[in-house]
Amino acid sequence: MKTKYFIVAVSLFISGILLSGCDTKRENVEDAKDNLTEAKQELKDAQAQYENEWKQFRSDVVLKIDANEKRISEFKAEIKTASGKFRAKYEKEVVVLEQKNTELRRKLNEYKFEGKDSWEVFKDDFNREVDLIIVGLNDIFSKKD
Repeated sequence: MKTKYFIVAVSLFISGILLSGCDTKRENVEDAKDNLTEAKQELKDAQAQYENEWKQFRSDVVLKIDANEKRISEFKAEIKTASGKFRAKYEKEVVVLEQKNTELRRKLNEYKFEGKDSWEVFKDDFNREVDLIIVGLNDIFSKKD
């Protein structure tokens, strides 16, 4: 009889442990669902932030590239009326800067987001290249006088 009570007591004890363990698993599943929901929201927020940053960057750079094209056109018009020596020297430089400017526009149009780190590298490199063209144009305009 004692073994019968012992077996019942042990069975109840094991059942109690199992039932309390189930509650813990349910809580863990609910916590995991909450974490997943939060992670999805953070991803959406990060994506929205990237989209805004990309739109701003793109519009700023397009303005710079357009301004470069305008300056190049102006300089080409001035070269036509310049002396032969001046024309030959600066015409080559303008053509190189124009090609670089066109290449930048192509790079901008072909860029695909591949992660935050690559985005930062692209942005820094692109800005540096745009600035080099601007400096080159400024140098040509300052030399022509």
